[in-house]
Amino acid sequence: MKKSIQYIVWLLCLANVFVACETNEPDFFDKNANGAYFDYEYAADFDKVLNFSDYIVGDPDTVQVVLKVKLLGYLVDQERKLSVKTKEIEGYMPADVVVDEVVFAGKEYEKNVSIRVKRPELQDSIYAICIYLDGSGDLGTGISGKDEINLFVTESYEKPAIWFSHVDTYLGSWNKEKHIFLAKHTGNNSFYLNLYDNKSGMHIFDSITALNVSSVNALLANEPQEPIVVDIPILAETEHPDYTVPYFWKEYEAQLGVFRANKFCRFTTMLGGSNTRDVAALYASESGAKKMEEEADNLHKDDVLYMLNEYYKCAMQGYPISEYRDIFWVELRNNVNYNVRIPFWWEDPENFGTRDIVKRYFGEYSDDKYQFMLKTMMKDDGSENFITESILPFIYDIENNCYTWDKSLFGVKQLSGEERLKECYRVIKAANDKRPDSRKYDIPEVELD
Repeated sequence: MKKSIQYIVWLLCLANVFVACETNEPDFFDKNANGAYFDYEYAADFDKVLNFSDYIVGDPDTVQVVLKVKLLGYLVDQERKLSVKTKEIEGYMPADVVVDEVVFAGKEYEKNVSIRVKRPELQDSIYAICIYLDGSGDLGTGISGKDEINLFVTESYEKPAIWFSHVDTYLGSWNKEKHIFLAKHTGNNSFYLNLYDNKSGMHIFDSITALNVSSVNALLANEPQEPIVVDIPILAETEHPDYTVPYFWKEYEAQLGVFRANKFCRFTTMLGGSNTRDVAALYASESGAKKMEEEADNLHKDDVLYMLNEYYKCAMQGYPISEYRDIFWVELRNNVNYNVRIPFWWEDPENFGTRDIVKRYFGEYSDDKYQFMLKTMMKDDGSENFITESILPFIYDIENNCYTWDKSLFGVKQLSGEERLKECYRVIKAANDKRPDSRKYDIPEVELD
């Protein structure tokens, strides 16, 4: 009866379990015997399966199968050739194989026979060939029942048993194209084994999410020559994925602003996108363009707040403020009401003493006051040069665990440290004094040197 793909790919892999006691034992042989046989113990070993789906990485046209051969009889000094031939198996398309010449050197009694097998023309079909020792040449056949091996060849893909729960959520539904992509992307034919811990019986969450991120980044790094068919899910903003800029973002940067992973996730969700297969088309659609126009101001405001939050964190890392721009920077606009937050040195959570210095010049903090200060100095410095934190030019001295004045130069007068702080006070105080009393902020009078 012709074997099915499921039988070939699955049951034969487990055959040793079911026929563990069924063996072919070699007969006694006399001293004149000079035969060869395939050196396998169990009957199931004489049916072998080669599935090209196990060799995705490198996409080989041929795969080498190694068969073990042993000799019976006494060893001799001269070399001897072993005739290994092939014949078709009834009911199957013949597998395309090449058998290398087999020569036993003097005193050699066991060898590996190399069979080069060509990739099947059709996927999900079974090809087969019988590889046998025909008894000609210098060596005959040694053991009845151990002179033939049936080789079944296919390229068929089966959903891995671990593909459920977290794998479905973060990698999407399984299909052959996705399986092939992920194997090539990871350089691992059995990539899925790294996503499940057999000892605990649980998925490895960090490995699954890491594969999601690297796969999405790989798929969206460059514009594809053909439509993307692999649909890896794009994670939600709340999951803080470490996505990198997709190839199409630059085209819409005027509306969307600087790329950030959570912004990309949020806006993709707004457009109704959920995976790498359709997201580029959504951004390019009329509805996508309309949504960008509607959300442009909000996206810009989010970028500014993100920048202020990042700078707050940078304050305790000892970077000079002149380097903040390389970390993240957005140009402020004069006609936008931003959401802002208290700067690190004004809040002074570590009690370095900077709070009292800032309060001496600018009083108690309020969001409205700080936004006014930012826009005033932006206008004075020039929006293309202004760095928000330069109003309070302190820097963390890591070695001494204290603050010191930042020596970076800012503004049209190129001042640093305490002189920059005083100049900001002068400009902000003067601008505030020009405002109507009802709109003035409480900024103290300070006698400057």
